Amino acid sequence: MQRKHFRIRMKDGRGFTLIEIIVSLIVASILGVMLVSFMGSTVVQSANPVLLAQNGAYLNQIVENMGADYKYLMATSATPLTTFIANVGAEGTSQTRYADGSHPYTVVDNHRISFPSGSPVTEQTDNAGKILKVTIQYRTLSVTALFTE
Repeated sequence: MQRKHFRIRMKDGRGFTLIEIIVSLIVASILGVMLVSFMGSTVVQSANPVLLAQNGAYLNQIVENMGADYKYLMATSATPLTTFIANVGAEGTSQTRYADGSHPYTVVDNHRISFPSGSPVTEQTDNAGKILKVTIQYRTLSVTALFTE
């Protein structure tokens, strides 16, 4: 009588079993979820420094344009400070004179000031002051410049 011998084939060592693949996918997905939840807010807010620098550049350009206009008025106008006050615009208004139309700025301060001896800065109510304080705001940034006669 012949016996049949059954052999159990052994795995040849190449490749992965289905269970190994499933466990690897589960571990990778858990790590991926942890990484996204940890880095998610950082990635979303990573543009903030770029936007802040861009807004600062716009604000700087506006102030440079104001300075160039005032320098021109100093050479051509009999009353450069008075003319410049009108060019800058009223306090609390949105302006685009020194910026392109897509980047309006707000004039926060536009008045004459003085520095009397022994006292803090005072606002001038007349045209006697020789120093003009201009503060402008673009989005969340603001800058103050002093113009003198």
